[in-house]
Amino acid sequence: MKIGIDAREALRPEPRGIGLYIRHLAREFAEIAQDDEFLLYHQLPDELPPERAFDVAPNMRKVRTDIPGGRFHAWERVQMPWRLRRDRLDVYHGTYNTLPPRWRMWPGPPMVVTLHDVIVTYWPDDLQDPFVRYARKVTRRVVRDAALILTVSDWSRRDICERFDCDPEKVRLTYNGLHPAILAGAPDGAGDHARETHADGRPYLFAIGAGLERKNTGRMLECWGQVVAERPDSDHLLLVSGVSKHADRFRERAAQAGVLDRVRFLPYLSQNDLIALYAGAEMTVYPSQIEGWGLPVGESLALGTPVVTSNASAMPEAGGEFARYFDPQSTESMIATLADALDTYPAEFAARRDEAMAFARGFTWRRCAEAVHNAYREAAQT
Repeated sequence: MKIGIDAREALRPEPRGIGLYIRHLAREFAEIAQDDEFLLYHQLPDELPPERAFDVAPNMRKVRTDIPGGRFHAWERVQMPWRLRRDRLDVYHGTYNTLPPRWRMWPGPPMVVTLHDVIVTYWPDDLQDPFVRYARKVTRRVVRDAALILTVSDWSRRDICERFDCDPEKVRLTYNGLHPAILAGAPDGAGDHARETHADGRPYLFAIGAGLERKNTGRMLECWGQVVAERPDSDHLLLVSGVSKHADRFRERAAQAGVLDRVRFLPYLSQNDLIALYAGAEMTVYPSQIEGWGLPVGESLALGTPVVTSNASAMPEAGGEFARYFDPQSTESMIATLADALDTYPAEFAARRDEAMAFARGFTWRRCAEAVHNAYREAAQT
């Protein structure tokens, strides 16, 4: 097959979320789809620095398009419909929750879309974001036009079908995997090094945050203030990643909660740094109010670190019976769960640590890539 993939996010200087999803799939396709040809479409004019380079297999080719895409989403709406037809693809994979529009007289190849979730189409925050406004306009059309829809959790599958009246037979469940470096485990001493480097040797909780309000980072800081106030003898710190662009805002929230001296905001983390921080933590906190999947939950468990997270959306699928859960809308629930977890959870988790690690490590990118590639074959035959 000749397969096109929207690889815009994979070539960002600091890829997150969708960008890492594409990179993981590309790595696995290099092994399981050697007879196929892949065109990786993007719109970045410059090569990444060597330390951030995205190397691809011989059967993959990066294809830079030549139209500015930031304004009115012209890249996808104007350039890509023409490009997909010119390149004579067998199937196209939209990875960014969207697809190019179909032309009636020249419909082009069958298209597969990964809807990681459809939260932005109804969540009340972030309406100033141009992509959120765009997604609200086009998602119903994307659901209609896709030959197959891929999604990353059973919760997300139900949400898509209920909100867009989508036939469940059109949706394929392709769970995200864990990075091979996480499956390999933390190197000896990595956790101790992270503790010395980032926490001055003190015990810490590690939190994955973000600037979006639904990620709940601000509420977590407020709750952490109450937990610290109720435990004056505790020496724990809270290390927060993922908010470097919004650090001033969250420093103010931490100061208001009285815990600025008990919170450390971390820069963008390499994979090795991330692994070490998980390994050195007493527990991970993932407070998001809603997610299509809970990758940090699985990452933490796979590395043998307890995790406290929300009881909403897909997080219980990622944590199973091994995580501790709170109501993300309730400060009282979060405070009580965090305080109790500090007292009792590490010892309870230790008794089931091997079982929890085996559960989390069942989510692999090889399994995900095989399911996605099967969807390509199925769609190409439509």
